[in-house]
Amino acid sequence: MEQTVENYLRYLKIDMELPSQNYLQRLIQHHLSRIPYETFSKFHYFYEGTGFVPSLAVFVENLMEKGWGGTCYTLNINFSRLLSELGFSCSLVRVNPGHLAIMVTLENRRFYVDVGYGSPIMKPIDLEAKRRHILHGFGEEIIFTQTTADRFEIDRRSNGKSFVKKEIEWVPLTEADIKDDIIHSYMDEDQNTTMRRITAVRFNGQECYFLRDHSIKVMTYRNIREIQMRDINKWKKTVQEVYQIEENSLSESIQFLKERGVVLFKNG
Repeated sequence: MEQTVENYLRYLKIDMELPSQNYLQRLIQHHLSRIPYETFSKFHYFYEGTGFVPSLAVFVENLMEKGWGGTCYTLNINFSRLLSELGFSCSLVRVNPGHLAIMVTLENRRFYVDVGYGSPIMKPIDLEAKRRHILHGFGEEIIFTQTTADRFEIDRRSNGKSFVKKEIEWVPLTEADIKDDIIHSYMDEDQNTTMRRITAVRFNGQECYFLRDHSIKVMTYRNIREIQMRDINKWKKTVQEVYQIEENSLSESIQFLKERGVVLFKNG
């Protein structure tokens, strides 16, 4: 486990320190810039059918060898495992519908942490400090609003318009408590859109790269441009360059979707 933690931190390009709010914030920032939100690995774990969320050791091994990150369950569960190994007090929290985040208790304060939303939540949020928190980044506005004693709305907006809202259940949970949630997230059905499209998000300095099937939006703090990739070879080359994902994962994902009637490329 000690070697796994060392490898994880080395990949994040950050040293081991004692738990503190400042260290937690830097861990989050490094995580979002180094490890992508992506569905390539999700399709692979589905094929394997061995519990869906990899162990910390397997997560770090795939991170180093294949460039994989994951979706919210894989990313936030394994980040919480890392934080626990570093001495932070962590729990998981359910975010409805279909999401998971982390509660970190530090100096008698409870912080919301989320490296698995493909969103620029670049710091721990002390939700209980005030009723409303607003974050900005890459053309996105993220608003946290307390609705009841243990419920918070998280509203993501672009150009002033809401494009997704979820509700945080601010109640500490264990991995065992969310087993059914994980299974549901892997439902192999058309209604589960995560299992019917390719998505990847990576933050790189002043840019955010958002992949949805065969287009990438490149977002800065000032503008958005879009790259369309209808040719499979151009797509593979570009995705590998941007996300550092090994090629077999890309081919496997295209085949996964094709088997379910989602054809992204005529020549693929």
